[in-house]
Amino acid sequence: MSASESQSPLSPDNRQKMWWRFAVAAMAVLHVLVGWDCARRWSATHDEYWHLPAGLAAWREGRFDVDNLNPPLTRMWDSIPLALGGASLPRGLPADDAFLLGDEFLKANSDRYQLWLTLARGMNLLLSAAMGVLLAIWGRETFGAAAGLIAAALWLTCPICLSNGALVTPDAGATLLFAATLYFTQRFARSPTWGSSAVVGILLGLGQLTKFTNILLFGFVPLVWGVTRYRAQLPAVSIRRALPQWSILIVAAFVVWNAGYLFHGTGRRLGAWEFRSQAMRIVQSRLAALSNVPVPLPADYLAGFDRQRSIMEGSHPVYLNGVWNLEGFPYYYGYCALYKWPHATQLGLLLGALTAFSVWGRKSWRTNLVLLIPAVVVVGVASGIGMQLGFRYILPAFPLLYLFAGQAAQWCWESRSVWGRVAVTAFALALPLGLRDHPHHLAYFNELSGGFAGGRAHLADSNLDWGQDLLELRVFLKSQEVDHVGLAYFGMLPPSALGFDYELPPSAAVVAGFGRPPAGWYAISVNFTLGRPHTIRNPDNSIRGAGFQEFGYFRQMKPVKTIGGSIDVFHVEARSRR
Repeated sequence: MSASESQSPLSPDNRQKMWWRFAVAAMAVLHVLVGWDCARRWSATHDEYWHLPAGLAAWREGRFDVDNLNPPLTRMWDSIPLALGGASLPRGLPADDAFLLGDEFLKANSDRYQLWLTLARGMNLLLSAAMGVLLAIWGRETFGAAAGLIAAALWLTCPICLSNGALVTPDAGATLLFAATLYFTQRFARSPTWGSSAVVGILLGLGQLTKFTNILLFGFVPLVWGVTRYRAQLPAVSIRRALPQWSILIVAAFVVWNAGYLFHGTGRRLGAWEFRSQAMRIVQSRLAALSNVPVPLPADYLAGFDRQRSIMEGSHPVYLNGVWNLEGFPYYYGYCALYKWPHATQLGLLLGALTAFSVWGRKSWRTNLVLLIPAVVVVGVASGIGMQLGFRYILPAFPLLYLFAGQAAQWCWESRSVWGRVAVTAFALALPLGLRDHPHHLAYFNELSGGFAGGRAHLADSNLDWGQDLLELRVFLKSQEVDHVGLAYFGMLPPSALGFDYELPPSAAVVAGFGRPPAGWYAISVNFTLGRPHTIRNPDNSIRGAGFQEFGYFRQMKPVKTIGGSIDVFHVEARSRR
């Protein structure tokens, strides 16, 4: 073939690249469209209720203390349509009052609340789609074109990734920046230039502005850099050259990190802090000799980190396989993977592991090391914390595991075996089957775990019921001409704001005296059916605590219908007169 033919737009190589790009773009667009349909149909989930107005407060007032339990970047990104579109938010709201923050935003935007929420969710979906595109590029560069396609497909067709991408929460954005930082760290390792070090530093700083989990990147960046250079057998970099580049990286990270908070409180002395958490008090006491040293972090970041650590040190009800405890379970996330990942994803990860131990895999064992060590650390850290409220807590490990799985597809494709290529094609076609329960992706469970109906036997909380189906419940009750309902809703959104005429169901103690609740219709969030203690909204919008198993007696009854996997609807007939 001549040089001119090889460069022709219609040459085999160019056609292959064109189809590869088309496939990636098509999957990304499908991801956004499916997610958008979820975004418009779901009611505001538990954490979204304050994430959305907190992002708007950062734009309008430059405030980050109205809710500092998460850094501000992703919710500021999500709330761009609100800031530009004129959404309202009262000024001067008190700090750290998530209930009041959500209520005041709802009150000020009652007529357009769902519109603002949907637009913000759409912004978050763009971050999730970008994660899929990054995986395609990273996989192609690391293992080959087939690996990139499969890695992207694993993310873009995953119901866990899609459901978290379609919510105004930090998880999708934090995962994108986690993965992007490691990807560009590899590029920095292969080509250690001033520009590449600055890019990694900027991404590292942005990562700290999404979720506290990304503090782990300060350990992963040098690890990935070193292993990547060792794998490529590149010559050692001199201290004279490396030190300035790494200095730029660290300085850029801290500048971006502080700039994201407008440098509020940067440089406060370590001894001036009064920490809530035991962990931070221990750190402070061990560094007592440095009490007059300024802390190079924003005050709201450190206060939020301390507050979250304090919350994590408390007891949290965790549900696994029909059992509640307050300490968590050491293998919680392993069970999440067993129950929540589609079987196609599980098969891909198994094939990836088998490939890693094959002759082909041994050639790239250092690459597998780069992918697996950060993923294992993320899972390990999350497993050691008793606050195990959903598979989403280890979402940053997903892209690395999906890249790991993608190498199996590349090995099958490169084997030139007809059966290998058939297997890759069949696997790729099976991946979208995980989306068959649309739009109920948040409550997705795979077939062997019992599917849509059986998941509650295994997991609860944001794995199943996060308050997403209140709008669909309203439609169902209207179709049944039910005007009044006994409602126990797991979520922050006041049901009365959606027009519900309701009262709380009687507690288990009251029902025990009568044998069953009074006649009528009842709608009970599955978390409450399972017995979870939590806050609950009274009909007058005030908030009280719901005790452990307060509404658990509904487990003895068969629901008329389960809405979206997250709300059980019961109808209690009137007692017959004898």
